[in-house]
Amino acid sequence: MAQFRLAGCYRNGLGIDPDHTKAIELYRSLAERGMPQAQVSLGQYFENGEGVEQDYNNAIEWYSKAADQGSDDGRLHILWIGMCRFCGEGISEDSNKAFEWFSKSAEEGNSYGQRWVGVCYYWGYGVTQDYTKAAEWYRKSADQDNRYGQLQLGWCFENGRGVGEDVDTAIFWYRKSADQGDEDSIGRLKEIGKWP
Repeated sequence: MAQFRLAGCYRNGLGIDPDHTKAIELYRSLAERGMPQAQVSLGQYFENGEGVEQDYNNAIEWYSKAADQGSDDGRLHILWIGMCRFCGEGISEDSNKAFEWFSKSAEEGNSYGQRWVGVCYYWGYGVTQDYTKAAEWYRKSADQDNRYGQLQLGWCFENGRGVGEDVDTAIFWYRKSADQGDEDSIGRLKEIGKWP
């Protein structure tokens, strides 16, 4: 742990001059020996291109190793990996791989991952289009007070996609999302005539 703290001192210039090369060297040594915190830190260096050439594939590799060991920080980065795959940010766009990463995040209980699994099912990105499964995943996200999951679940109810058409239930979900400031939900409520 002392080596990890020393790497942090080099990274942040605490008590010594910042030296990303030394920090990376220390983090890499610890990461290769299986320390999840060092794996996440090394992944961040590659993600940001700080002290090394920006390389999303290396970032993904290190975040994945941390996540595979149960690291909460590594798990949080799983959603980021899915977004990179979905958008082709720094790596090749691959909706099948994006769906896999969103699913990993969703299975960990991440409400944003759950929402993105719903998006994939709704539009058929990386998986066969299935409105019922989309609505199920949106509900999991919405039940955790994720305003985007609430918005999209409201849309499903308003349009009878994967659930029975039910405008009152749609309004309920739109209102929960709007209460968190979601402009799209406010727009839907205005269009339905239920705002404010």
